[in-house]
Amino acid sequence: MKLALKTLDTFRVSVGAAAVGMARRALDEAVKFVTRRIQFRKLLSEQPLVQAHLADMAVDLDSARLLVLRAAHQRDRAAGRHTTEVSIAKLGATEAAQRVIDRAVQLFGGRGVMAGAVVEHLYRAIRPLRIYEGTSEIQRTIIGKALVDTKGRP
Repeated sequence: MKLALKTLDTFRVSVGAAAVGMARRALDEAVKFVTRRIQFRKLLSEQPLVQAHLADMAVDLDSARLLVLRAAHQRDRAAGRHTTEVSIAKLGATEAAQRVIDRAVQLFGGRGVMAGAVVEHLYRAIRPLRIYEGTSEIQRTIIGKALVDTKGRP
């Protein structure tokens, strides 16, 4: 059982890393699209709301990346289990990736849901990552339990 739980810690970090990669691709595709697409005689990228969406996507992506890097670093540096840290990374990265990809689909409009579009594929691909190695709800339970067991210090 101990080995199985330690293995989960490793796989949760890798699931978080995969989510970061998907979010990065979605942001790259969205930037490429809005800097070429003209709507109402202006590039979409010139619209303040589009820029705000891109900014939120960048913040989500960077936050997720840092959470995964911290968890991976802790796993590499110290023996034992790091369940809370990897749960935070897995939850944070997969949920952030879902938001980033959803915004990318929104920015693409109808093209974002067409079969074969990169962001459409990412939209379908991110959902299972929120389930693998423990659902988001399980990660929240692990994190919440650690908070109350350690009086607020995960």
